[in-house]
Amino acid sequence: MDDGWTIDIDAAGDPADADEHFDDRIGEFERALEPWGGAVAASQARDHFGARFSYDTDAINPVQVLEEGLDIFHDAAIEAGLPAWQVVRCEILTYAEDDARAAADGDASDE
Repeated sequence: MDDGWTIDIDAAGDPADADEHFDDRIGEFERALEPWGGAVAASQARDHFGARFSYDTDAINPVQVLEEGLDIFHDAAIEAGLPAWQVVRCEILTYAEDDARAAADGDASDE
């Protein structure tokens, strides 16, 4: 699909909430986001985790897209058993804008 958005979301919280299975839960989080081509990361301090994923939609309202993206993120985190931490960063880009940024970054690294 050519229409859609790339969504980046990060959550942060008290590392005491991250149990000994935190790394396994991050793997489950990534599996839960597979339908959206998700990639996930977590800090070694176990106080942050986040995801970048694609959301195929013809919606053009960024508020709607962000709300739906947050639902996807939260549902995947709950499914994985991750702590219910505060979202601290969100970024949404249309596929076209994401592609343009990637091309610009590639051009800059060629210099």
